[in-house]
Amino acid sequence: MGMIKHLFIVNPVAGNGIALKMTKTIHTLFNELKLKYQEISYEIVYTKEEGHATEIARKYAADEAYRIYAVGGDGTLNEVLNGMVGGEAALGCIPGGSGNDFIKSLVPKFDRKRILMNTVLGQVEEIDVASVDGRYFINISSMGFDASVVNNVEKFKTLKYLPNKFAYLASVLDTAKDFKNLSLRMVVDGEELHTEAFMVAIANGKYYGGGIKIAPEADHQDGLLDVLLVRDITRAKIMKFLPKAIPGKHMDLEEVTLMRAKKVDLYSDEPVFINIDGELEARREAHFLLEDKKVKFIMPKSAW
Repeated sequence: MGMIKHLFIVNPVAGNGIALKMTKTIHTLFNELKLKYQEISYEIVYTKEEGHATEIARKYAADEAYRIYAVGGDGTLNEVLNGMVGGEAALGCIPGGSGNDFIKSLVPKFDRKRILMNTVLGQVEEIDVASVDGRYFINISSMGFDASVVNNVEKFKTLKYLPNKFAYLASVLDTAKDFKNLSLRMVVDGEELHTEAFMVAIANGKYYGGGIKIAPEADHQDGLLDVLLVRDITRAKIMKFLPKAIPGKHMDLEEVTLMRAKKVDLYSDEPVFINIDGELEARREAHFLLEDKKVKFIMPKSAW
């Protein structure tokens, strides 16, 4: 423990300041650890702009002595990941954002302080890494209704009378008014499919959208991506589909098809939003790949 170097990359604006408040907890934890491990060292650095977390992580990633922790939301985790793939350092996730979906696949209970302690004391394992057009991700990328909801949700987060936890639901209701199914061509490990899609999720993790268990069978160490295709969801069906999807009870619906693959290509007739670990881009096509390379990831200690 003493020879490991701990680097915390903190996004100070994540979670409306939650990540920034986590730094006090980090200081407290390491003051306690130093009583037992005198040589233990840690450093906290703060991101200044979009993409800065990737630059910081890349600077330290070659040193296998480092454990590099992303302190923020899933977007911060994605940025740090993109600076570390191919390096020797290990990646850790300290939830300091509003969603923090990837970590929910790894812990039995969402407790920020406990996750911090158990991650610092955790063991390193290799996990799968996916990419979309060269950008790495470890959780979920999606196209369709859910990506449009993410694009729409920001305007509800700014409403003072609406708590953030209800912003996603408000965006669902608002997006449903005008959403039209996508006309897609999918190529899944070489098999071609033409379909009208409500949404497609390419999943390495289980959760997105602030706790929706959209891919309950996904496994970040099985060497495959879960490809979730949802069709024939009309406006009237959305509010029936969502309550099932939140706890992951939707997989037996006839509108849901699950495929597993290493390579997925999606082609749309018109530009649509793609959600990549919570970050949005608009494009007509996207090419997903489960990479041969892995990332060293710090699994939170299982003692709860």
